[in-house]
Amino acid sequence: MTLKVLEKKHNRKGFSCGVVELDNYIKQYVSQDVKRKLAVCYILGDEDANVVAYYTLSSSRVDLNDIPDDLKGSLTYTEIPVVIIGRLAVHVDYQGNKLGQILLIDALKRIIEISALVGNHAVIVDPINESAEKFYAKFGFVELKDSKRMFLPLKTIATLFETE
Repeated sequence: MTLKVLEKKHNRKGFSCGVVELDNYIKQYVSQDVKRKLAVCYILGDEDANVVAYYTLSSSRVDLNDIPDDLKGSLTYTEIPVVIIGRLAVHVDYQGNKLGQILLIDALKRIIEISALVGNHAVIVDPINESAEKFYAKFGFVELKDSKRMFLPLKTIATLFETE
C-alpha cells in the first residue's frame, strides 16, 4: 500500500468507514475541494488503487481566546495560523490495524515540513464522534475552549519527531 496525493485513478466508490459523512466526502466532495484548492487529500491505496484510508489538510486560523490559557504562551495576535486535519478515515475492512495512527503521524510529519515554508502554530482537528475524540486525545490533542475542536501545538509535534 502506498500513501500519495489523491489522483483520478483512485477508486473511491467502494470506500466505507462506517461514518456516512466521511464516506460521502471521499466519494462525492473531495475532488471539488482539491480542485478549488480548499484541501489536499492524501490517500492510502491498495495495489488496485482502491482507497483504503485517507486524510485531508487545509490551512485556517483559530482565535487566540479559544486556546487554553496554559498553551497560549506569549502569543499576542488575535488569530493564530493553524493547519486542519479536516478528515481522517479508514475503510472498515482495514480498521484495527493502526492505519489511523499511521495516517495521523504522516499528516503531522507533513505539517512539520510545511511549517518551514508557511507559518503555522498548531494543528486543529474536528472529531466527528466520541471515538475520534478519544483517538486524538491519545496523541496529546486538547479541546479548545467552548468547542469540540481539538488543538495540538506545533512545538509539541516537533518534539515527537526530534532526532539526535
